[in-house]
Amino acid sequence: APPYRLQLGDEIDVKFPFQSSMDHHAVIRPDGMISTPGIGEVSAAGMTTPELEKVIIDKSKARLRDPEVTVILTKIGEQRVYVTGEVEKANFVPLRPGMTPLQAVAQCGGFRNSAKLESVLVFLPAGGGRFQAARVDMRQVVQDGVPERIRLAANSVVYVPKTWIAEADVVIDQWVRGLIPALPRVGAGYSLSQ
Repeated sequence: APPYRLQLGDEIDVKFPFQSSMDHHAVIRPDGMISTPGIGEVSAAGMTTPELEKVIIDKSKARLRDPEVTVILTKIGEQRVYVTGEVEKANFVPLRPGMTPLQAVAQCGGFRNSAKLESVLVFLPAGGGRFQAARVDMRQVVQDGVPERIRLAANSVVYVPKTWIAEADVVIDQWVRGLIPALPRVGAGYSLSQ
């Protein structure tokens, strides 16, 4: 397996074996940074613990002679996948190893009738705050049993768009029914002679 890379919300202990006064506990903030006493802000998200150790050693050389640093991961932060659009309950779900888009949607109650299954968008983190987008035909997965190839990562987004008829329904609600105060409905007791 590839080495674990630190994520937002992870908690770490930074130990200086020969300068214990600089030891501290840190949580990786939403901006991916940690605050290190005497050194300042350090970008930690996306690094392995040995890579972070090297960065902290390089930054502390201005204050310390031959510093040694050990970074210990003490708690993994909750990793999430965000599901939005035409699902029963748009929300985030905890990421599970090997999670697929269909599994994430199922945890949000499944697809609505207005979901455009053949055009689901999946946004996967690509590092540096960038995302890679993929269009997935979930109709093949749901109706034909085609295996899913995409596996979600922390902070992935699954967006389920509306069908064209659902979009048209929104337009009618906003522009026709919203502008005409009392639109007669079938069976409402109206007649053309009134």
